[in-house]
Amino acid sequence: MAFLDEEDSVPPVATDPDDHSRLPPERQRVFMLRRLGAVGVGILILILLVLGVRGCLNARKERAFENYARDLNTVVREEQQISEDFFGRFTDPGNLEELEFETAIRADRSHAEQLVTRVEGLDPPGELDGAQADVEASFQLRADGLSAVADNIGPALGDEDPNRARNQIVLHMEDFLASDVLYRSGREEINAVLAEEGIDEKVPRSEFFPREPDGGPDVEWLDPITITESLAGITGESEQSSGGLHGLGLSAVLIGGTALAQDSTNTVTGGGGEVEVQVDNQGDSNESDIPVQVSISGTEESIEGEATLDRISPGETQSVTVQLDPAPSRGSSGTLEVFVEPVPEEQVVDNNEFTAEVSFE
Repeated sequence: MAFLDEEDSVPPVATDPDDHSRLPPERQRVFMLRRLGAVGVGILILILLVLGVRGCLNARKERAFENYARDLNTVVREEQQISEDFFGRFTDPGNLEELEFETAIRADRSHAEQLVTRVEGLDPPGELDGAQADVEASFQLRADGLSAVADNIGPALGDEDPNRARNQIVLHMEDFLASDVLYRSGREEINAVLAEEGIDEKVPRSEFFPREPDGGPDVEWLDPITITESLAGITGESEQSSGGLHGLGLSAVLIGGTALAQDSTNTVTGGGGEVEVQVDNQGDSNESDIPVQVSISGTEESIEGEATLDRISPGETQSVTVQLDPAPSRGSSGTLEVFVEPVPEEQVVDNNEFTAEVSFE
């Protein structure tokens, strides 16, 4: 019976590998620590993976913002060069002949249309979709304006109804002014988002329409006379007009919106500190820098004022407002005299003067 004693001396073997409850306590603790360590390592690896993926995504997003800003900067610089060339050519055409001037304007249009395609091909991050739409609209408006100018520049330089073509050019100059407003809106939004994202890149200003030294728009480019004078150096109009007739005439004098009757007594109700003088160009030459003088005599103190009519085209009527100093007081009366200074070579000057009796109530 010795073999029975040997069997009893063999320790029992656990049949369930996951049942560690029969292990000694110390072995159980080691096992649990190993299991917790494995779980911790797995969690750490998962965290590192998440952080790595997030870092890659953030880096990709940052590169997208930077690439967009740099690409837009490049296009803006080219657009600014078009503006400088375009308006510089109008300001000083140099020795360009009519066909050369027209060809240069058409080249500006072609370049602007290419820039529209490039702007539309930019790939902005989703946060910039709205601003990108403003930028695209701005560049499209500039291309449309240049296209209209290119279509009208030939007739504007020709002999058949050039004034209509020049008026169309002036009308589409407003496209450039409107485009600047659209671009400014998009730029401000882009730079705000770039700052929020911590991106050092910035989008520069882009002002296609010429500016005054104080930063305001140069509104002279919205005046047909400016375009006429700019093109005169190419068409030779300046030489032709200098030999034409010169003559101005006073068509009306108004105070407070009421037209005064010449050589009569006029009663003016309310203030009379401003006098509106309407001037006709009765010649066939462009005139500029015309002094207009107003005075009232017979009052307790001398009242006078002067203003300058900048430019006036043949057949045109323009108004100039003269500020009186001091303003006439209520109850006063006197003789109002208006004088528009004759231009060089003006032969008839009788209609450059206006006299009326005025009473202020």
